Amino acid sequence: MEDKLHSNDRIGVVVNKIPGSANVLEVLGVDYYCHGNISLAEACAEAGYDADGILEGIYNAVPERPPRCERDLSKAGMNRLLDHMTEQHYDFVFDVMPQLTQLVKRVVHRHGKSHPELIELEHLFDLLREELGLHVLKEENLLYKLIGQFASGDTSARPDDELPEKQLHFLEEEHANVISLLDKIRTLSNGFVAPEDACTAYRSMLKKMKQLELKIHRYIHEENNILFPRALQIVESSIPPHLN
Repeated sequence: MEDKLHSNDRIGVVVNKIPGSANVLEVLGVDYYCHGNISLAEACAEAGYDADGILEGIYNAVPERPPRCERDLSKAGMNRLLDHMTEQHYDFVFDVMPQLTQLVKRVVHRHGKSHPELIELEHLFDLLREELGLHVLKEENLLYKLIGQFASGDTSARPDDELPEKQLHFLEEEHANVISLLDKIRTLSNGFVAPEDACTAYRSMLKKMKQLELKIHRYIHEENNILFPRALQIVESSIPPHLN
């Protein structure tokens, strides 16, 4: 492992460099995805935790053989990073969303009268599906394509007037909207904990929603704290000064 990090290091860097750290922060409810630019100390203070104690716990929880999903993606080449985002996150989202949509409808039909909060949960999930679907398509068809061109040395590529800073900022705002919807779903579902009278489908729905939340957290972290900063650097360094 590299030199030991400290609580004044950015929380996004902590997650990148220390295998298993995201899992610890998920349990604690500390935001490392949308606010990766603040220090671990600031993030822990906001959540009411002692940062040095949390960091020690993170180091103690480092697995002997970190899984592939825990590797430091900040060291990956841009094309490999883009492939990772598509294969590991987009594919999962597009695969699980249709399954969850049907599952939510089935659970609402079966338990909606005894659990009226499910009606609102279905509404929030529909908003999440729509927001995330449009966001992912926008990124893949516009931003990822442009970044891939610049990373490959294609100097003929030219970003629109709103690229790169404004569009990346807009995408980060969309990330925040997605997280807000996820937080509301988590609250409405009692932290994805099934009620005593929940059927198998109900429990399966909550389990899949919790998995989706974790996947989206990782996806947003990797974009906000790894992909976007590097993309901005690549694009700006490739644009002639008189066009910048």
